[in-house]
Amino acid sequence: MKIDIIGSQFAGRLTEFRSFPYDVNNFVSGQSFLSLLSKPYPVAMKDLNTSDIVEISTAHRDLNKANLNKLQESRAEVLMIDLLSEMNALVKYNGSYFNKQSFELLDEAVDYEEVRKIEQFKALKQHLNKILELTAFYKQVILIDVLPNNEHDDFIAGIYELLYSSIDNKLVLSADNKGVNDMLDAPIEIYEGLVQQLRKFNSDNYENQLLFDEKLEDNILSVYMNYIEPRYYVYELYKDGKPYKKSHRTDSRYCQFILDEPGKYRIRVTAESDKAKPRFSETYVYKPLTAGKESPDAEYIEMPDKKNEWMLQVLLNNMKVRGLIGNPYKYPEGYNGIDVYQREEIKSPYIQKEDLTEVSLALIENMSPKDLKDFVNEHKTLINEASPAMQNYINFLQQ
Repeated sequence: MKIDIIGSQFAGRLTEFRSFPYDVNNFVSGQSFLSLLSKPYPVAMKDLNTSDIVEISTAHRDLNKANLNKLQESRAEVLMIDLLSEMNALVKYNGSYFNKQSFELLDEAVDYEEVRKIEQFKALKQHLNKILELTAFYKQVILIDVLPNNEHDDFIAGIYELLYSSIDNKLVLSADNKGVNDMLDAPIEIYEGLVQQLRKFNSDNYENQLLFDEKLEDNILSVYMNYIEPRYYVYELYKDGKPYKKSHRTDSRYCQFILDEPGKYRIRVTAESDKAKPRFSETYVYKPLTAGKESPDAEYIEMPDKKNEWMLQVLLNNMKVRGLIGNPYKYPEGYNGIDVYQREEIKSPYIQKEDLTEVSLALIENMSPKDLKDFVNEHKTLINEASPAMQNYINFLQQ
């Protein structure tokens, strides 16, 4: 099966394995989506001031925008994307985007405008429909969830989340970056593991397998089903070898469980299919962190996950907050008018997300009946996202 690739040398390393299961049709390497979708700045190879063949070919394609037509005319069924090339320094000239290095290889001086990462992210959101038009040409889109382990982590994670939430025909592969200084030169075991997963995607018994991407992030254990066709599932969380929690029958390809106690956890997935047998995830050891509790008078708050967003609203209604700590690339315009910062930008004390439950419950327990009723009515949508236990407790407080 043929595959097109938009990515970096990380994806390129995968194709070097003899066991890589696809025939590479087009490989767009070292180019961001904004550059790929822009209008050209025509140059000849002889105009590029370098003898490095890789630099010449990359810059020539980047400036002349030769890659987009090849992808649009491609007959490949699969597109694979890794986002590490988005780290490239970008410039803007005459409304188009280019790698900064491409212009630096020209003898002539070009009066370009440098692009900050937050501006790049905003522009990507504006061009999202064009990206989706491109991905719609393919039967499958494989998203590689890989972070560089540097100052660009939030930026790359923000773009990944943007594509993840927008592309329906996606399969997902996560690359573990723990302990890796440079993901563009990762240990061979990481590449080998991803190639083995790709082989399963391309195998003859793909429909008979129960393939999923799994991860434990903070206290959230999740699986994402790598099967595009409609199918129903039941997800069951096991704790210390015994059934612990269970989902309803659902056609959702994603399921997460919030871990609230220390233990050994794994997820059992059962598909409503005669072909695929139930399968367990790996076993994960969860040890809750003991977080230091900051004063409710702290000027910054760490943003929680969606289920606990109502807690954030409790604090925002009762405190003067200068900013929130989270991923600014997910909230480039801020959150409800409040600026969002990366954790390393904040040197002042802040309320950690692990402490939101205690602080927010203390605040709502001290609300008057009228204030509590008004808060619930105003934020009913967010409260409906809370865990059943939290919803029951809030209902109890209103009695």
